Amino acid sequence: MSTPPHVVPIVAHAEESARRARGLAARISLLAALLVLGLKGAAWLLTGSVSLLSDAAESLVNVTAAVSLLVALRIAARGPDLEHPYGHQKAEYLSSVFEASLILLAAGAIAVSAFQRLWAPQPLENVPLGMGIAVAAGLVNGALGAYLLRQGARLESPALLANGRHVLTDVWTSVGVLLGVGLVALTGLERLDPLLALVVAAYVAREGVRILTANLSRLMDERLPEAEERVILDALANHPAVAGYHRLRTRRAGRARFAEVDLFVDPEMSVRAAHEVVAELEDFVHARLTGLTTTMHVEPVVEGVREGRHAPAEEFAEQAAPPKSAGRLRANGAEGEGEDEGERESEDEGEGRG
Repeated sequence: MSTPPHVVPIVAHAEESARRARGLAARISLLAALLVLGLKGAAWLLTGSVSLLSDAAESLVNVTAAVSLLVALRIAARGPDLEHPYGHQKAEYLSSVFEASLILLAAGAIAVSAFQRLWAPQPLENVPLGMGIAVAAGLVNGALGAYLLRQGARLESPALLANGRHVLTDVWTSVGVLLGVGLVALTGLERLDPLLALVVAAYVAREGVRILTANLSRLMDERLPEAEERVILDALANHPAVAGYHRLRTRRAGRARFAEVDLFVDPEMSVRAAHEVVAELEDFVHARLTGLTTTMHVEPVVEGVREGRHAPAEEFAEQAAPPKSAGRLRANGAEGEGEDEGERESEDEGEGRG
């Protein structure tokens, strides 16, 4: 269904404003990342702490990720074209996957440095000054992370959200590093420094895996959240002309949402009337889910073939369930006398594969 002419300028203005806001957030992220990298690098050079080196390495990843974010947002802002008719929004997911990969590489580098220092510990120097600089860097990162999460949620940008979570992870690692460096200075136990760096590496790796798995799932067309699918299902269930439906499939790419479904209507309904039903459904759903593109296929209801209301969870549960005959076969096998135990197990396995 086409958008009404008087709405087009409003939608275009909103999209342009959102694009500019995402670009501004990405530039702020890059500038802040460069500042934090400089501060943490200075703290490491002053103290010689491998924990602070690991913290600085994480900030180097932040700078690279911020550059990647700028590029990805620029690509994602492009409209659909002949080669990419659904748009370029998935570039944000690619940016997040790239950022997660960098996080994992940083975790590995931190662990290697920590093991080296564990075998050859070194005393720390200029600890108060180094810690003061690191605290300033942590405060900048904290403010940046909170800003990126707010903007990412408001603008529905997975890349900004991933970058914000990454930056806040950096804040918590900085807190842990500062506590550890302080303990080393107080106790003189030099091996505490690399041991803490190993803990930081494990935490950073965990965050990298979390960001990686979430965005890989979205790259593979993860369905919309349950609440958003429920909006579509409720619209279908409450429309008097919809006799049933099945094959609701949803996905999202950045801010864009996509949904397709087969509708069952009265076989005697005219094409014009069926079109009006679809238009009413789209108006209802689009008013509640922004950025949604819907494809509704109308079919005549046929008893025993095309009927009923089938939500995605029900359809996939039916596909995953074993055939009804398998249960009867297992029951008959259990009642048979003198049947070898190994034969029963083989029969069950065969039924499971079927």
